Amino acid sequence: MELGEKTLDRNWEKLRDQLRDNERIWAGFRQIEVQMIGSNSFTDLVKVITRGIPEAFSGIDCVTLACVDPDYEMSRLIDASPEAKLIRKGFITMSREILEGLFTRPWRPRLGPVDENTHNLLFSKDPRASGSVALAPLIRRGELIGSLNQGSQDRGHFVPGIATDLLEHLAAVSALCIDNAINQERLKLDGLTDPLTDVANRRFFERRLKEEVERWARNVGPLVCMLVDVDFFKQVNDQYGHQVGDRVLRQIASILGQDLRGSDVLARYGGEEFVLLLPNTTIVHGTAIAERLRANVEHSAFVIPEGIDLDVTVSIGLACIVHGFESYGPDPAVWLVKKADGALYEAKQAGRNRIVLAS
Repeated sequence: MELGEKTLDRNWEKLRDQLRDNERIWAGFRQIEVQMIGSNSFTDLVKVITRGIPEAFSGIDCVTLACVDPDYEMSRLIDASPEAKLIRKGFITMSREILEGLFTRPWRPRLGPVDENTHNLLFSKDPRASGSVALAPLIRRGELIGSLNQGSQDRGHFVPGIATDLLEHLAAVSALCIDNAINQERLKLDGLTDPLTDVANRRFFERRLKEEVERWARNVGPLVCMLVDVDFFKQVNDQYGHQVGDRVLRQIASILGQDLRGSDVLARYGGEEFVLLLPNTTIVHGTAIAERLRANVEHSAFVIPEGIDLDVTVSIGLACIVHGFESYGPDPAVWLVKKADGALYEAKQAGRNRIVLAS
């Protein structure tokens, strides 16, 4: 009886220890889930996944997140972060073909020792993932969108055959949070986009104007601003209706956006006015660009449903700030827009369909 009681006590202690371990594991999962769901941005979510999981679970030394990113949405969000270099260490983009090659259908986690190719691909040869790994597919709406990758220096930490319920649950929550975070970032971006023309709105322009003037102040180069007004636009609306007017604005936005550099800004300023901001552009080059845009609009066909070809033109006011000139006042951004607006007024007063350079 005494031997049987000791065996029973040992079994009970093992069960109690196992229950405590499970409780700690579930507490860690709950902590990570709450942090992921509460992330304020996609970059915060990546940090929770790649840094929070190793902190919450002993034995997990390294975590990376691999995603298919065909439109570079995720990459742009990370690159815009002040912590871009650190976040990039835990975030990997890959093609759909490579991602699907990591798993076999039905998509289930992979656990076991790490081979050289997987180590190089998913962990950048990080020694913290040199023992064993667990790769969990991220699935959203039936589509494989990424992989949650956990590495350990211990070859016996992740072994084939162990239960993967919690790992699959964590992967499912991660996929849901990634999808939600990207959608939220799109909504933020939409808040800076004009819904009619799909170019930036005035709020986005004002933000970029401040940034570019700050760059200009660091002696980066001259900065050109153009205000573009559609000539006699009210007549188009009055004669053909607002739907035709909307089509004209969309087409003009498309014309103005042609051949712009990545650093240039095109925004709808309000009504029938557009604004362009051209960093590191001389006044001579800016004037040539303005003339090209004016001519492109004038020579474009604007056809309304009745088959009538509208004659549409624009007037452009142009201003530039350069270094070595001290008369911009306390706020060069205000001076730049005000001068461009004054030049636009002169262009309209002089007969429209022309550009005027601010003095």
